[in-house]
Amino acid sequence: MKYTFLCAVLLSSCGFSDPRTPSLSENSKLHILLRAQQTANWAPWCEDYPSKANCNTGDLTAEVSGHLCAVGFAPSCDAVRRSVRDNGQLLRAPNRTDTSNTASRDQLFGFMAAQLSGEHRWLDVKRFIKRHGKICLDATDTRCELTPVTWSLIGWTHKHLGYDRDVSMLLNALAFDQTLFTQSVGVPTGYQLNLVVEASYLAWKTGNESRMSYETARNAYLRQPFNPWFCYVVKGADEECARLALSLWPEEPEVKDQWSIARDTNDHAWSKSMGWEWLFLSALFGTDLNLLHYTGTIYTKD
Repeated sequence: MKYTFLCAVLLSSCGFSDPRTPSLSENSKLHILLRAQQTANWAPWCEDYPSKANCNTGDLTAEVSGHLCAVGFAPSCDAVRRSVRDNGQLLRAPNRTDTSNTASRDQLFGFMAAQLSGEHRWLDVKRFIKRHGKICLDATDTRCELTPVTWSLIGWTHKHLGYDRDVSMLLNALAFDQTLFTQSVGVPTGYQLNLVVEASYLAWKTGNESRMSYETARNAYLRQPFNPWFCYVVKGADEECARLALSLWPEEPEVKDQWSIARDTNDHAWSKSMGWEWLFLSALFGTDLNLLHYTGTIYTKD
């Protein structure tokens, strides 16, 4: 009885069995690999790291760098490490010199995703956040404030990397499931709903998924059933999700400035895809991005 009560209070993964039973055919794996290599032929770079075209790096840590590092893509992991100042301040991309809104919660979510492949300046950023009580010091709104969901994910990332959580991390985790579940129903589709799925993904991959956090992701997927990223978080590397991804996978667009899997699917953002989000998806389905050949345009900063 005491054990059951503790599980309920902590809203942890106690007793929760992963419902995903993914099955992916060799044919789909091959098709994804082929599409990945085709995309690698045109996905743009900013100097030596993946980016949107024209070195548009405003959301690089939140999108490209963080997620590609999560699946072990070496150039993006290097970009993540270079997106932290000496004092531990997280940046949107390597060596940016923003004087306001230096970072945000979505940048931190991408940075935490990067830690799934190993530790990349985690302690520097964590110590900055603990010292100042926020993600950045120059926000013009609430984007750098710490929410219970954010604190929970900081704690789980910290634990995932082998460190002990402090009291604030433990206490905020009590509100994670209910808060995120409510958001999955109420926030608008698009980037806000994507942040809910991001949080569910991080809970899953750090070993802290619960029934409610899984159902949170499923809620989001039911609201956006044509998003292959949402499909993966709910079903894993499954044939259904692979076929969905292949059906939407774009040819090279003229404009390459969207991380389309974070957008409302009704916006058809893949028509302006930067390509890298599809390479991220391909890695989730088993492609080793470090083995592809990249010939996309290399842009330089002004």
